[in-house]
Amino acid sequence: MYELEVKVTKVLGACTAEPPMMPGDAFTVRDGDLRLPEGGYICMYALQSILPLITPKEREICDDQDWMWRVHHAQCPDPQGRVIFKIERSGKLEKGLRDAAEPGPEEVPVEAESPGGSAGGLRDLRVVVEEVTGECTSGMKPGDHFLLRSGRLYLPIGGHFCLYALHAVLPLLPAKQRPLEDGDWLKEDSHVICPDPAGNVIMRIEQMP
Repeated sequence: MYELEVKVTKVLGACTAEPPMMPGDAFTVRDGDLRLPEGGYICMYALQSILPLITPKEREICDDQDWMWRVHHAQCPDPQGRVIFKIERSGKLEKGLRDAAEPGPEEVPVEAESPGGSAGGLRDLRVVVEEVTGECTSGMKPGDHFLLRSGRLYLPIGGHFCLYALHAVLPLLPAKQRPLEDGDWLKEDSHVICPDPAGNVIMRIEQMP
């Protein structure tokens, strides 16, 4: 498998994220985990366009007829602010190698929880791993989490979050940020399970005060 760097190379138009994505903004993917630099973030809507490319790009592409070998760029779905990302391999990982030590939730500085408030009346959300009833191949543990403020996704300093678990929860988040009427099933339903049946990672979506 390969470690990936996903970097903004150009912005055509005006990015509507606040603050907007800028050339040079980047995140890495390592062994199926999303990692952000300290103080960094990724626009949730741009991320949904990039995610389908990540899984194959982490792996060997042996057949020169495979179209994936020539795909290096993806763009945000917003036609008014076309943020263009380049996906590059930044190194090859040894089989089965994961970081020996990663900070637990209690080791994350408090200031990492407060990157700024949301605008337009949207609720800030926290998505936290509530329970792991199997064996998570990504090493997710209860307490691992990320924050969503407006359309920006933040990770705690030194933290990571499994891309496959993230993919499962992303579609619910824009609705959970907004007022929900009585009788809406999503108003009371705040749990999502990772697609991996071996891990059974259960996540809880919380509205921040």
